[in-house]
Amino acid sequence: MNSHDSQVGNAGRVAGLVVFCVVVGACTAGRARQPGEREVIKSTTNTAAQDPSATGERAPAVERASDAVRVTTTAVGNDSHAPNGTDKPTLLPGEENHVNSRGQALYAKNCALCHGDAGDGGGKFAYLMNPRPRNFQQGNFKLSTTQNQIPADDDLFRTISNGMPGSAMPPWGHLPKSDIDALIAFVRRVHINATREALNEWVSDGKIEKNELPGVLTARTTPGSALVVPPETPFDEIRWFRGRRLYLENCASCHGTDGEPVADEVKFDAEGYPVPPRSFVQGIFKGGAQGHQLYARIWKGMKGTPMPSSEGVYTGDETWDLIHYVQSLMRQGAQERAQLKQGTLVAPRVAEALPDGPMDPSWEQARPLYVGLTPLWWEESRIESLLVQALHNEEELAIRLAWIDPTIDDRAVRHDEFRDAVAIQFSLTSDPPFYMGSAGEHGGVNIWMWKADRQTNIAAGYQDVDAAFPDRAVDRYPEQDYRLVDMTVTEWPHEPIAKHDPLFITAWGAGNLVSNPGLRTPIECLVARGPGTLSAKPATVQIVEGQAVYERGLWYVQLQRSMDLPHDHARVSGESGDERVFKPGDYLPVSFAIWNGSAGDRDGKKNISIWQKLVIE
Repeated sequence: MNSHDSQVGNAGRVAGLVVFCVVVGACTAGRARQPGEREVIKSTTNTAAQDPSATGERAPAVERASDAVRVTTTAVGNDSHAPNGTDKPTLLPGEENHVNSRGQALYAKNCALCHGDAGDGGGKFAYLMNPRPRNFQQGNFKLSTTQNQIPADDDLFRTISNGMPGSAMPPWGHLPKSDIDALIAFVRRVHINATREALNEWVSDGKIEKNELPGVLTARTTPGSALVVPPETPFDEIRWFRGRRLYLENCASCHGTDGEPVADEVKFDAEGYPVPPRSFVQGIFKGGAQGHQLYARIWKGMKGTPMPSSEGVYTGDETWDLIHYVQSLMRQGAQERAQLKQGTLVAPRVAEALPDGPMDPSWEQARPLYVGLTPLWWEESRIESLLVQALHNEEELAIRLAWIDPTIDDRAVRHDEFRDAVAIQFSLTSDPPFYMGSAGEHGGVNIWMWKADRQTNIAAGYQDVDAAFPDRAVDRYPEQDYRLVDMTVTEWPHEPIAKHDPLFITAWGAGNLVSNPGLRTPIECLVARGPGTLSAKPATVQIVEGQAVYERGLWYVQLQRSMDLPHDHARVSGESGDERVFKPGDYLPVSFAIWNGSAGDRDGKKNISIWQKLVIE
């Protein structure tokens, strides 16, 4: 498959691209704050020493920090997913080894392809993402609620549970609390082990004494004291004016005078990757858009990024004025829509025939499911969501997808042309890994992909290079049956590809579906058993049918296939058990991906969902 045709190669990065950067939680827990009482973001506390590695000077001995008293005032950032505090439960003998092994297994299944086997942020698919997956070894967690910006367990718990809108990090709140705790322990172990190795080098270089190493290690890997958030001030026109003044003086040079980022102000993070400023108008914040969440970002900055700390620059009231002004720029509901959620798509049984197209009125009897999407490579002009419906009549299953797209992109011939497309990924197991299945017997995925250019090829004729370059020179192929009229004709006629012999159109002759002008369906059926194994089914067993309609800025696509497979399907395709068989009563994972051609989407550059559940009644 060529580069255009492999757009689905990463369809289904949908259960999660885990970036364990820290985020403050979504809501305030506990009792209402009393007048004058300060908000406190809870954490276990130890004071961290300044990292001396930047100067190369000898590090001073670090005094052991005393444990702080647990904060009992209102905890900012706690939510229904997070534990009430950060005290770790006492583990019985042998339990710690179990937690470590469980965390390592969960990490390998769900996290390593992005964050890397060693936790260095260099996973196989990290190149597809911006923001990049977090490097746990360095410990530059962007978001935290502690004074030393080393995240508390609550911070990590919220990030894993809720995900991180504005990045490819999805929510993992469906995991049991014990599993999330095991992942937290594993991430901390990666950071501690890498820090210990770096400090051993310091000892070898004479930067610190050997007996100082334990104290420095503790200071560099232990969460510090809680960040104290002062009471929120009222918001009125005068405070809006003050917030606007502060914004123009301190923020507009990067984030723009109107809240849209300045294109030329792209800076770089601690690892050298570009970090465009966040759009406040779009209203999507990695750490949350509520007041106490923004306070933590402004006051402490974002570690490892160009976002500086403003601690001591503003008073508490000024910080709240700035927060309220930024919130006034936000598009309403954007943060909530960007929060990926897991839903259930129900396919009811109908007695009559299934809809004969995506605009058939009978689709009204199918309840739609709203599915949020996120781009792997974050951009503001993304496909935000789609609506999905499903029906079956015990013989066939039909699925309709609809999404907003302001342009039609139905040709992918030139080097700068990319198609609109959508894909559905069905898991062959009830507990799939987050991406493209696995190599186990039942660990594969089955993908149905609709392509706008293929539908145009079927309706209006195959779009070859002649369509994009009508004035190109044409060679004569020996199988073409024509002769020049006389010597005054100097150019061979431009014959459609279908009149050629596949022997001389090598991709077509080799069975590449993209180059086959005789395909009768715009839907391509593909299978995979782990990353790097994606392959299309042969043309003789491409039995998924469908069609699409573009109307008033929306694509409507219907995909349809027999619930069972033809009896000779496995023999003809040469594979057994690599396509999903459906039956009433099924409850199976399904996910979605959309490519927006006008945004340059192709291959792994796309908008993806997390796993949803499909119920076939």
